[in-house]
Amino acid sequence: MPTEPVDGATPILVGIVARAHGLRGEVVVDPTTDAPGRFAPGRSLTASASDGTTRTLTVATSRPFGQRLLVRFDSVDSRDAAQAMQGVALTIRRDEVEALPEGRFYRFELVGLEARTPEGTLLGRVEEVFATGANDVLTVRGAGGEILIPLLDTVVRSVDLAAGSIVLDPPPGLPGMPGNAEGE
Repeated sequence: MPTEPVDGATPILVGIVARAHGLRGEVVVDPTTDAPGRFAPGRSLTASASDGTTRTLTVATSRPFGQRLLVRFDSVDSRDAAQAMQGVALTIRRDEVEALPEGRFYRFELVGLEARTPEGTLLGRVEEVFATGANDVLTVRGAGGEILIPLLDTVVRSVDLAAGSIVLDPPPGLPGMPGNAEGE
C-alpha cells in the first residue's frame, strides 16, 4: 500500500468531540495534539462530521478538563448544538502544523513508512501509532502479520520521510518479528 502524498491542504486530526458539556454549548474534546495553543481562543479548526459535511469553527474559549479539554466555539451556543457535534473530527491544514525540532516527528508522518531492520529485512508498513502509559507504539503490518514495536529512541535508528522509510532495531524476542518461532 503506497503512502498517500501529503500536501499543504491535507487535513490533520487535532481532536475529536467526545460529548456536550453543560448548557451553553461547551464540548469535551479529546485532543490528538500536544501543540500549545492549538485550541486557543481565536484559532480556527475544520469540523468534519461522519456524513462528510465540514464547517469552519472558531474557538471562543478553551480550558483543561483532566486529560481532555472543554471548548466552546463561537457558533455553538446551546446544549443541542453541542450534542450535535458528538464524534466530529477537528482538523487543521497540513501547512498549519508547527515544525518540530530536528529528529522529531508527528505520528501522522510515520504512518505509511516502510519499516526495515538495520540489516535491511522488511518488516512491513507502519499502519498506526498509538499511545500507551509508558511510550508510543508502532503498529507495523507485513507479510507475517502485525508487529507492535515500541517507539523508543533506542529502537528507532533512522527516519527518512522523503524516502518513505524507517529503520527499527526492535528488542529481541518481540512477538511477530521475522525469525521468532512465534512470529513465523
